[in-house]
Amino acid sequence: MFSLKTIGFLCGLILTFGLSNLYAETIYLKSGETIEGKIINYSDESLTVEINKTDEPIQFQKNQILLINFGKGAQQQITKKKKFENPLVLYLKNGEVLRGKVTQFNKDYVTIESEQGVGSIQLPSTELSMIVSTTDRIDMTQRNGFGYHMNKSALHSTNGPGAYDSDQLSYKFYLDKTMFSDILFAFGNVKSNEQVFKVVSLDYRLGVVFDQKQNTQFYYGGSAGYMQIKDDVNAIEGSGVSLKGFLGAEMFFNSLPNFGFAGEIGFGIKKIGEYSSSDVSTSSFPSFSIHYYY
Repeated sequence: MFSLKTIGFLCGLILTFGLSNLYAETIYLKSGETIEGKIINYSDESLTVEINKTDEPIQFQKNQILLINFGKGAQQQITKKKKFENPLVLYLKNGEVLRGKVTQFNKDYVTIESEQGVGSIQLPSTELSMIVSTTDRIDMTQRNGFGYHMNKSALHSTNGPGAYDSDQLSYKFYLDKTMFSDILFAFGNVKSNEQVFKVVSLDYRLGVVFDQKQNTQFYYGGSAGYMQIKDDVNAIEGSGVSLKGFLGAEMFFNSLPNFGFAGEIGFGIKKIGEYSSSDVSTSSFPSFSIHYYY
């Protein structure tokens, strides 16, 4: 006869191993190997599997996997994670930030299912400052745009801008999601009292987007250009080059999704014949541009 203590211990073992098998997944690898375990984490590129409680979890790249036979536990975990893949972000007036899924919203209250797993939270609508979707990030891959680039020089003289900065027409195109090129062109010709002032410039810019906050892109880059100047008042005439490094941000609005508004600061140098200048574009108004993308 078994004692009640022995029977209880055996039942515990049966339940433990039974539940372990119930919630286990079978993973068939392309190499022909079969793995049984519990999926404890996954991403777009890989899966992490716990074979047993004593060994370290094993990570498999998704391109290694032929088939997965999911247990009930993994299905529930993946369903829960997908539910919060693109949560809304709620900014409260008291400075607190919540992430989750909005299940109900009216003029009086908003109900959110928290990503942190604390259940549903109901808040007065008056406490909300802003609700932002994490899927509203702008994607500029392979987009082109025409625009206008306004330069502001920190150098001035009584005869005009000493750095010969001119407003320019712009053709901007994104090579991929994080890199863009920009071609700028300007032409100006003024004649007064037999005195001629003419500026021609052509610049090529290359920029890299290093960060993105919702619909605002932060970027840096450099430019190289050709300039031609005829300034009878200051006795400067000739052609030369310009170089510049810049740091800026471009913002998009939901109501104007095809328009980008950008502001920049930078440092540039110019050399035309005997004339040379270096200029920091951090005057009362930095360089500004607007583009229409298609």
